[in-house]
Amino acid sequence: MIEEEVYTEALFAKLDEERKTGTLLPLGKDFYEEIEKEIKEQEKEGGRKAETQNKKTTLNKLRSKRTQKILVYLAYNKPLPSQVPAEEEALYYQILKTINKEVPPPKTTKIKILIKIPEIITTKGNKLGPYQEGEVIQVEDPDDAEFMVNNKIGEVAN
Repeated sequence: MIEEEVYTEALFAKLDEERKTGTLLPLGKDFYEEIEKEIKEQEKEGGRKAETQNKKTTLNKLRSKRTQKILVYLAYNKPLPSQVPAEEEALYYQILKTINKEVPPPKTTKIKILIKIPEIITTKGNKLGPYQEGEVIQVEDPDDAEFMVNNKIGEVAN
């Protein structure tokens, strides 16, 4: 039981240290797995529920604080410290990959306006126009383009 209390105090100390600094403090690659394993063992043994819940809450707060720091590192293009849990490293690189992925331009449909029309409101509530007869426009929303064609406002242009 004394070992568990020391273990719990160490977890609280880690959280306290993380709160006091703006940098990610070094943690072992298996840090989260070890803590979660310890919590599961404590639950199996019928340990005190309040203490188990405290560990879970503290672990979640620590994760949250470190995730915030990872986002700051990403915002400032800072590399991760060398010793972080595998879970955090995976998160960092997944977000980095998402950020660096080029976003393709939206697919648009060319519509040639058939009649002079004031502002129209589509079924989705989008406002379009006013348009002049013969004008060619780019419509991003395929439903809006379909609405214009179905209501004889325009036709698909090549």
